[in-house]
Amino acid sequence: MSALAAPSPDPVEPTDAVPVAVDGLPAAPPVDPAAEAAALEAAEREAQLARLMQRMQKTADFPALKDSIRGIQKISRSDTAHLRALSDEVLGDVGLTNKLLRLINTAFYSSVGGGSITSIKRAIALMGFQSIGMLAASLALFEKLPKGPDGARVQAEFRRALLAGMLASEMCPGFKHQELAYLSALFQNLGTMLGWMHFKDEATEIEAKLVELRAAAAAEEAEAGATGAALDAHPDPLHATVQQTAREVLGIGYEDLGVEVARQWGWPEDLQLALRRLHPRDPELPAGSDERLRVACTAANLLAAKLEALHDPDEIAACLAGFLPAWGVPLGLDEAMLGGMVERARSEWIEMATLLGLQLPNAAPAKGGKGPAMKTTAKPGSTGNGPELIKPRATASAAAGAAGAPAPRPAPPKVAVPAAVGQALGRALEAVSELAMSDAPLAAVLQALMTQVQQALQLQRIVVCLREPASGDLVGRIGLGDRASALAPQFRIALNPPNCLFGLLCAKNADTLISDAGDPVIAQRLPAWFARQVQAPTFLLLPLKLGDKPLGLIYGDRARPHTLQVGDAELTQLKAMRNQLIMAMRMRGAAA
Repeated sequence: MSALAAPSPDPVEPTDAVPVAVDGLPAAPPVDPAAEAAALEAAEREAQLARLMQRMQKTADFPALKDSIRGIQKISRSDTAHLRALSDEVLGDVGLTNKLLRLINTAFYSSVGGGSITSIKRAIALMGFQSIGMLAASLALFEKLPKGPDGARVQAEFRRALLAGMLASEMCPGFKHQELAYLSALFQNLGTMLGWMHFKDEATEIEAKLVELRAAAAAEEAEAGATGAALDAHPDPLHATVQQTAREVLGIGYEDLGVEVARQWGWPEDLQLALRRLHPRDPELPAGSDERLRVACTAANLLAAKLEALHDPDEIAACLAGFLPAWGVPLGLDEAMLGGMVERARSEWIEMATLLGLQLPNAAPAKGGKGPAMKTTAKPGSTGNGPELIKPRATASAAAGAAGAPAPRPAPPKVAVPAAVGQALGRALEAVSELAMSDAPLAAVLQALMTQVQQALQLQRIVVCLREPASGDLVGRIGLGDRASALAPQFRIALNPPNCLFGLLCAKNADTLISDAGDPVIAQRLPAWFARQVQAPTFLLLPLKLGDKPLGLIYGDRARPHTLQVGDAELTQLKAMRNQLIMAMRMRGAAA
């Protein structure tokens, strides 16, 4: 061997493959088996989703439903759309128009003109863009549900979702949040409904597998001695199993299917995200503002599944007692509040379901035929609805109770509210709504609201307070009636912290009627400026609040005690007017 010859290399132990550059090209990155498997799974999922969407597109009803809901939602969520745009969109579907008008004219909507609304334009003016968009979207889906025995299963899903929507809107107080919560909870089970509408064979197979799994889970609970009555820290243990079973059969989970369809309908990302269930991170801590909507909609769907077949008050009370440990603190609910919410939601649900022709499972009507009889431990003066701690037509006793004072002298019997008051408020609501959705300046909307409400309730004066950015106080800005312009600047209501009855009620967002301000218990808690300058013996307070942010206050009074009467129907109209004002403020940038 030549001395110059290179020695033979030593044997090299095997190692992991090392990328080698070839012909000057960069080395290929190492292959990650896990990432490769995940990419393959994602590709298969997308392919299966495309196949499912193609099957749905072949169903005659689906493209029409998609276009209808997409158009309605796009317009109803717009800050700049006008009455004609949304009314034209709804009127494009004759069946939807007739069903929507029929729904609006039920007793449930009588306070905003139900029974006399003959056009979609008037309905939008009375109820607002968001409300009509919400109802139209749910009705558009309902109209496409299969009828007869073949559609029984999907109609049952829709019926339960309808109750969930009602419950979620109660759990999310605030004009904007209520509407979004209703839609989100209603459509959280959209994928399941679509499965039964378009893939019945696969849905039947999924259901059969789930029945077996539920039976096994029930047997395990029984063996462990669990009662199954409580919704514990893992209140939806089979949800992941449902999604996994759907993926095994359909190739995609029901939840993913619903979100994808919502995306194709043009729903915004925040609403798409709300369609995914979310449980509280900690049942001992309040849900964060960024997750509260999803948590509330998840809770509403779970509670609806438990409640829909119950009608005995004791059974309902037991169900709610089991619900509270996991959801009470995260959603800020107590026993009294939850009882009131459920009672109202079930009443609305029964009326709407009856109108739509949905078969209710053993639901017994409550007093007056409006809903199921229920036990509730709601305290006197409590609406049970979020921050509204005082009944809208609260007497001096209720208001004093909210302020932590002993009960004052009894109030005299209530006088029936004349029918003319409701009629006048109905006309006022329509006028204010149309102006709020026009291009009129905010000052014109405020002036119209004050004029209309003063005339309808025959008030001595009315004053509107708005939040002062520097101090956070509510300050009187504009007034109408006896000395109202001169007295308006005297109104100054501190909220941080509240230091009088006005501030407390505004901070709590409590719509309140004080029948007799001369009652000693009430008088000692009134602001000093009120006692010195205003001295009204009876007055109404309607706070203006957007979410958690106070915006102002509508105040109205009369010259004699116990002469101002506001019933439930009148209050609903006043609230609707107040909501139109808040919407006008938001549209005009005054709610920042």
